[in-house]
Amino acid sequence: MVKTAALSGVIWAVAFVLLESIQFVYFGAVFQRVSSVLFGSIVLGLTVILFVGWSAWRHGDELRVALGLPRLLLAINVTATFSWLGFLTSVQLIEPAVAYTIGSGAMPVTAFILYRLGITGGEALRNRTEAAGILIIAVSVTLLGIFTVAGLSGFTRGGAAMAWIGVLLAAGEGALFTWLLVLCARLDRRGVGPNVVFGLRFPLYVLVAGAMAAMGVDQKEVLALSEWGVIIILGLALIVPPLYALQRAVAQISTLTISAITALGPFTIFVLQMIEGRVSFAGATLLGLGLYFAGSLIAATGAVRGTLSPRS
Repeated sequence: MVKTAALSGVIWAVAFVLLESIQFVYFGAVFQRVSSVLFGSIVLGLTVILFVGWSAWRHGDELRVALGLPRLLLAINVTATFSWLGFLTSVQLIEPAVAYTIGSGAMPVTAFILYRLGITGGEALRNRTEAAGILIIAVSVTLLGIFTVAGLSGFTRGGAAMAWIGVLLAAGEGALFTWLLVLCARLDRRGVGPNVVFGLRFPLYVLVAGAMAAMGVDQKEVLALSEWGVIIILGLALIVPPLYALQRAVAQISTLTISAITALGPFTIFVLQMIEGRVSFAGATLLGLGLYFAGSLIAATGAVRGTLSPRS
């Protein structure tokens, strides 16, 4: 039963990576024209209404348990808010594949740092294979940050200063996202299922993003209502499924395993952005991704082995 649940969690985590890869490329393009905070407040606002409403109807007991833990819910919402703001900004400023790589590369490193600090939710590396892979990931992420700041990547919106901001936001987003997984796992252990946790992650972000949009932050061109309608529908289709897949994975496997599997996404994004054509091909990015991909394969192999056969 445990092994079956772990395998199911791995499948959900892989689904999350594939769906999020499509999301990154699409958002990288659309946010050149559309306010990211306005978009986020509308799409995630609808998501909160949908999932909290569904939870109130079908999972009332779980919802009451969650609402009885206000400090944990506040921590989840604060973390999710800063994580999403970092994501939505970084993907506009630097190449989507690089933003994703730096963010996902920061995740397993953060999980290990939490363990070394003795914080519940952090995890030790389970075997030498996983440790070697994560070390390679850390090196590759550092190189990609250097390449981006030096202007060697396929896309940077602005000069070196903006590249620095994009790189730091991407790294911060990955670290915060790992902490968010840890917090959501704590809520899950209290008996709160993925539907309820998913709906309660974003209310604060919706309020903050809505206020920022009202103040004209990240204001861009004015679009027709029909065009906004298409963007919102696509946004819901690209945001809800991967985040839901992730929440299902959180309920079944460890944060470190999810982090290692998430490290497999950058090459999918790199291929998709080449097909899209907005981002120029960059040999430096490909070099960094190649090193990263090698590390992620090694780390994911060790992580999955440690999850499915913890005694080996």
